[in-house]
Amino acid sequence: MNPIEGFGGMLALHGTDTLDPARYGEAVSAGHAARRLVRALERFAAGGGDASLVAAPGVLGAEALAAASVPHSVLAGFAPASPTTRDDTIAVARRLATQGVDVILFAGGDGTATDLAEALGETASVIGVPSGVKMHSEVFSRSPEAAGRLLADFVAGRASVSAAEVLDVGAEGETGVVGVLRVPRSREALQGAKTVSRPQAAEVVGHAIAHNLVRAADPATTWIVGPGTTTGTVGEALGFAPTLRGVDVRHPDGTVELDVTEQRLYEIVVSAAEPLLALGVVGGQGFLLGRGNQELSARVIAAIGADRVRILATEEKVGALFPPVLLVDSDPAGHGEQHPLLGYRRVHTGPRQSTVLKVVDAAA
Repeated sequence: MNPIEGFGGMLALHGTDTLDPARYGEAVSAGHAARRLVRALERFAAGGGDASLVAAPGVLGAEALAAASVPHSVLAGFAPASPTTRDDTIAVARRLATQGVDVILFAGGDGTATDLAEALGETASVIGVPSGVKMHSEVFSRSPEAAGRLLADFVAGRASVSAAEVLDVGAEGETGVVGVLRVPRSREALQGAKTVSRPQAAEVVGHAIAHNLVRAADPATTWIVGPGTTTGTVGEALGFAPTLRGVDVRHPDGTVELDVTEQRLYEIVVSAAEPLLALGVVGGQGFLLGRGNQELSARVIAAIGADRVRILATEEKVGALFPPVLLVDSDPAGHGEQHPLLGYRRVHTGPRQSTVLKVVDAAA
């Protein structure tokens, strides 16, 4: 487990690769990855899964399992650094592989998957519990619960194993393949790798949709623009350069706030007379929420109102979804049993075109 993974999501940090070392303890205490790892193992146990768990020591896994009373043994002969680094991830993964474990369950994001690809290649099987900010790689399950079900399938012999690409964002901001890992596959589908629409087509369609939405909106609208190139065209139609990787706000008076945190977003939308959210779809995966836009928490969506969310996606992106549903992978804490965006929602695919797709909980 990457103990600091996911910490930056609601704080608009876009990951923990460049986290200030002074905030390491705060990130560990936040426990985002720990909660999601435990959720996966709880679903594994609830489904009758039975395995001998060997945990990486300390904050790399054992402390989280002990706090949740999950039976396990601790990998001997290894002590992680403090603060931990990618070298610890690589070293402990290699040690687990040499111990002969059948599969490595890991909680992290694309950065952690990249480290595992360097450590293991195709020498060991892994299951990714999505716990980071950005997760473009196919090695991840759709939710912690889905990872637990996949682990149960693997243990019961109901899964095959094959290679999957690991994707990460490079120095220039482009997503590309950085390695390969072996992953189990069963009826419990993995999330799929992120795909990118043809840039010119996406830009033309996005601008047409954006201009229609902006023209139809009330002048008193407070615009919340989610990450992505398609939604970024809304920001451009409103007269500002969007961050693309963050969530931006354009107020009715024309002032703009870029890369806004979850707390600031909540403060804005609860006081806004006419909040409106432009939300994109992750190509190839179908995620609306939970992949790179954790600032848009369940309480923020509830405060905006599901009927004031405008979902934008090209026909190409919608047509490639299998199954044809949209996904939400959100921490259940704070919004009860059901996310406010679940159900059938209109998706804008052109300036005067739309379709209706069902939004489902990735944990289901």
